[in-house]
Amino acid sequence: MAKIEIKEVPEVRGFSTVKKVPNRAALQRDLKPNAILIFHGKEGHEMVVEIFTPDPNGDKTLPPATMAVTKFSGSAEKVDNAYATLLFWALKEGKSLGSPTREVYLKIDTTQSPPEVEVEVQAPVQ
Repeated sequence: MAKIEIKEVPEVRGFSTVKKVPNRAALQRDLKPNAILIFHGKEGHEMVVEIFTPDPNGDKTLPPATMAVTKFSGSAEKVDNAYATLLFWALKEGKSLGSPTREVYLKIDTTQSPPEVEVEVQAPVQ
């Protein structure tokens, strides 16, 4: 099983854009190193995703939070596997995970199709 840690995530300033997309594949153009995807749930059949770009001059602040964190490396299409890891961990540990969840993209290889990524998946711990 992948490693899970509880992490105090600091406040981050930056710029954000909210998109409604039908699936994860529709976000591939938004995957950039240091980008943070924040998942706000669904509206109808679409996911509501905030694309956050850290920048000290940004007009938005992500608040600090206590997060359960796991890292995923592999195909961008399979990042959802990290969420399963977090859920199994939470069940085993008797923890509750909240929302919104965050994906912090550390590395992206766009020479692959779909892209290969290294991402830190974060879910608030309650």
